[in-house]
Amino acid sequence: MFYRIFCYVYWNIILNFECSFFDFYYMKKFIHTTDFENFQIPVRQIIDGKRVYITPAGSVYPSITTILGSQPKLGLVEWRKRVGEEEANKVMKESSSLGTAVHDLCEKYLYNYELKSDNDEVVSVFNRLRFLLGNINNIIGLEIPLYSDQLKVAGTTDCIAEYNGVLSVIDFKTSRKPKKEEWIEDYYIQAFFYSMAFFEMTGAMPEQIVILIAVRNSFEVQVFKKSMSEVDYYIDKLINIMKKEPQIVQIT
Repeated sequence: MFYRIFCYVYWNIILNFECSFFDFYYMKKFIHTTDFENFQIPVRQIIDGKRVYITPAGSVYPSITTILGSQPKLGLVEWRKRVGEEEANKVMKESSSLGTAVHDLCEKYLYNYELKSDNDEVVSVFNRLRFLLGNINNIIGLEIPLYSDQLKVAGTTDCIAEYNGVLSVIDFKTSRKPKKEEWIEDYYIQAFFYSMAFFEMTGAMPEQIVILIAVRNSFEVQVFKKSMSEVDYYIDKLINIMKKEPQIVQIT
């Protein structure tokens, strides 16, 4: 416990000095590969208020986040009733803003850019992820738009790279409290979709998915990993969602 607290304080001090000393002497320089530079990616657009992707062939596909986000979330509904709509909206807006800011720092860090932030909580949450980001290298891409003609779905993955030497789809998340694995099925569906879409577009199959979740109310970063042996199970779940709610994937 003492070591974890020491590391937390140390990294906060380093980043609050705008990382100038750290960047020069200690900051890892991530390698970016050029193996898949020429594959064609879809273009994101908003149509009738919905995020969609236009493929190189001109097909219009819904976003994986839209599909998964449309499912009923009873726990969220009950929480809204308990705390009230005004408070719920405030908390969700704050969480979304913090998550975006942390994600932006992760992306800059992996691009070997200078790190700056004047938000203490953003710095604190990012620093928890930062240790584990060091396991990433040989980065194929960050924020890569992907699509599948077979599933007729598209989306943007946070990162495709090697994680501890294994080609992986990697997703960065923040959460107010630790997540139980049974709560993150959508994360798995989403990451396995990205794996299949990347394979369909490039012929290269990631070997695993990795979900990194920085917990705001503790020093913890949760790591959830699954191998591609489970891909069919989660892709079948995605297909069942689309069959159950066909209006979600219908683009007019």
